[in-house]
Amino acid sequence: MIYIVRHGQTDWNAAHKLQGATDIPLNEAGIKEAHDVAEELKDVKFDVVYCSPLQRAKKTCEIIWDGKIVFDDRLRERSFGEFEGHNPYNHESHFSDIYNWVKDLDIGGGERVSEFEKRVFEFFDEILEKHPNKTILVVCHGGVIRMAKGYFMGKPNDGDYYGAYGVERNVSILKFEGGRVE
Repeated sequence: MIYIVRHGQTDWNAAHKLQGATDIPLNEAGIKEAHDVAEELKDVKFDVVYCSPLQRAKKTCEIIWDGKIVFDDRLRERSFGEFEGHNPYNHESHFSDIYNWVKDLDIGGGERVSEFEKRVFEFFDEILEKHPNKTILVVCHGGVIRMAKGYFMGKPNDGDYYGAYGVERNVSILKFEGGRVE
């Protein structure tokens, strides 16, 4: 069983800014959320714990789990290039062209969806092979969770993970059992 948890809230989450690879810390609400999810998961015995190295995920994971954590760069949020730090829903900005950041296009120095998908899928391929029948915790980001949904539930036909799989609330818990859906 794989438990996937999104990090707690940051100030940029609250302001609806794209964080991507920018390393933003949890805010007070995010720390409280992490403690709440830790309480919810307190009776789960994890065999292995993986986490994004970005501080918002790292702090969330450290609040949930006091044992060994394996940090893996493949769990970093997608880089949104020049879109990071901006609210894509602000229609007064050139960053409002949402089509460019949700499709597999060059987004001003950011990571293409296909590149992001490849690294996240490789991560899940590896951990499922390495830890069969184990209980695994993965603490990461909303974009990684969208890719995980594609991995476990099936890739969207049009490749639009952002349209097919909505963003999870901060510190949401998703559970997956089994392997990749092709």
